[in-house]
Amino acid sequence: MREEEQDWIIYRIICSVKKITFSELKTASGFEDEQIKDSIQRLENNCLTSVHDSEIRIMSVNEMLLKNQIKNTIRDDKSPVIFENGVIKANPDYRR
Repeated sequence: MREEEQDWIIYRIICSVKKITFSELKTASGFEDEQIKDSIQRLENNCLTSVHDSEIRIMSVNEMLLKNQIKNTIRDDKSPVIFENGVIKANPDYRR
C-alpha cells in the first residue's frame, strides 16, 4: 500500500471520531505501530492533524491556515517578523 493511501485511511478514521488515542487508532486501522507513527508524522507535518499528550485530532481549517502561515514565515528571510526562541520579533533585516 502506498503511503498516501495509508495516510488517507488514518485521516478518515480520525475524522470519524474527532479525537483518538494511538492504541485506538491501531485497533481501528489494523496497521503496525511504525506505519501509524509514520503516517501521523506526515499528517502532522502537512498541518492536518495535531498530537497532544496521547490524543490525535484533526485540525480545524483556521488552525491549518495559521500553522501554515507560521511555518512559511519562519522559512522566509524576507518576512517582517521572525521567530526566535518561541518569541515573535520584528525582523531587523526586513526592507519594505
